[in-house]
Amino acid sequence: MTGAYEFVCEYRFTTALLKRLNELGKWKWWEGDSHWYGDYLACKPFPGVRIRICDFPSIAHGGYRYQADVNRSPGCQTPMEEIDQAFRAVLEQVPARHIGEIEWFD
Repeated sequence: MTGAYEFVCEYRFTTALLKRLNELGKWKWWEGDSHWYGDYLACKPFPGVRIRICDFPSIAHGGYRYQADVNRSPGCQTPMEEIDQAFRAVLEQVPARHIGEIEWFD
């Protein structure tokens, strides 16, 4: 697993995607800003884990393609397989489609 993903959903703006992710109620998402990556959405679903969805969606297959990455802190006890399954389950509820792994970009 690469720890990086792309997916397509109907949400053109990250503010709308943020609202939807928080409506799902599983994890608490917030907006962040990085000099390097620009605006992003983030959550900490498990101790030592941060998931980030970058804001710069591109038009794709009747929706908008986003990229996301997972960062595990040293000593994180949550296996990547568990993180992957949980994140994919959340994305499916958005609903997102064309969920796939990509080259890690951090």
